[in-house]
Amino acid sequence: MKQSLRHSYLLSSKIDWLTIGGLSVVILPIFLFFISNDVGLSEQVGIALYIVAFVVNYPHFTVSYQLLYSDYRHLLLKDYRFIWAGIIVPILLFLYIVWSMIEQSTDMLAYFVEFMFVIVGWHYTKQAYGAVMVTSSMKKYFYNKWERWALKVNMYALWITSFLSFNIGENTGLEYWGIPYESLNFPKFSIYIAYGITAVSLLVFAGLMLRRILQTKSWPPFISIVSFLSIYAWFLPILYDPVYNLAVPFFHSIQYFTFVIALKKNEISAEVDHTKHVTKWVVAYMAFAVLTGVMFFEALPRVMDVTIPYNHDLFGQGLFLFLFSVFINIHHYFIDNVIWRADNEKVHRYLFT
Repeated sequence: MKQSLRHSYLLSSKIDWLTIGGLSVVILPIFLFFISNDVGLSEQVGIALYIVAFVVNYPHFTVSYQLLYSDYRHLLLKDYRFIWAGIIVPILLFLYIVWSMIEQSTDMLAYFVEFMFVIVGWHYTKQAYGAVMVTSSMKKYFYNKWERWALKVNMYALWITSFLSFNIGENTGLEYWGIPYESLNFPKFSIYIAYGITAVSLLVFAGLMLRRILQTKSWPPFISIVSFLSIYAWFLPILYDPVYNLAVPFFHSIQYFTFVIALKKNEISAEVDHTKHVTKWVVAYMAFAVLTGVMFFEALPRVMDVTIPYNHDLFGQGLFLFLFSVFINIHHYFIDNVIWRADNEKVHRYLFT
């Protein structure tokens, strides 16, 4: 068996910093100062992002299904974590959908949306934290437990701040694929507390890193700093821009793909001698993700919306578009929570070592 070569980069030493989060940091000012102030340009960007979703956003979800149900299928009935993520969670989600349909309840579906938003924010944060850890590890830069703890607290505090900012006070008339939902009506003081925790935890983390820099005369890798800054570009409420917010799933997806492609490339390289064969396999793997992404996010639910009868007056015209989107978004988090762990043998071998 050929051993995979250890690199100090994931895909390329020249582009890693962009795909890992740098692109979102660089583009943010362009959105804030140019695109959002131009209505016509904003509409064009929105259309472009919808098209991009077909080749980036949707496939990043279906890749996780490939990893779980193909690469890790041998663990689906052996490891309790994989049993939970691969079998129990989808059954529970499906039963909740059936219950909602039996009750004919848009309120139940609205709770589904809110749960999805909580899960998605948590997922983005965990992925960004993982990006910092992996890219640092590749540069032989390792954080101690207090530095890791401070970083986690700060990133999760930022996520909570972002979530609260969308749920302060009453906000009605919101919709997700035609299903109405409302803000959670948190009191205004809660956002100030969240901002305070975020600021204090950032100062603590900065202080710990400054002490380390002074002691060791070494800085964290540039790519790791970019990974950290990306979550602020995505989540910090004072930087919120409605058009840029539409692009955040794209930035998250290319960050995700950076790790998927690196993992598969290193794994296949350990088995195959020729680089051309590795490239072909990775391309085929990604192509299948694109096709299944289009199928489950667009083609299949749209066909079901026009062929399966349901109460359109109550649920609107895109019930199955809603159900597929929410189901996959939520399940995706649980899948990734068991796949992308440092103690996972494949992840540890092909990304950390």
